[in-house]
Amino acid sequence: MDTQTILTDYVKEELLKGRKMEIKPEDDLLSAGILDSLGILQMVAFIEDRFGYQVPDEDVVFENFVSIEALTNYLKANQ
Repeated sequence: MDTQTILTDYVKEELLKGRKMEIKPEDDLLSAGILDSLGILQMVAFIEDRFGYQVPDEDVVFENFVSIEALTNYLKANQ
């Protein structure tokens, strides 16, 4: 399974919490209310656990977490 699919599945299962929403890789997770400050911390923990990549504090910024596409690009650039 590729990184984008893994992240999408996580968002659907853990962050949407049963809401029937279709999300695309480019959708703004923050503006849509899917990802908030607690969700970002959960996402960081998931990334560190699933991908074995330690996300530095300075990388926890809007640009890296705005969408699944942005997260995928961030991980590809830093792994």
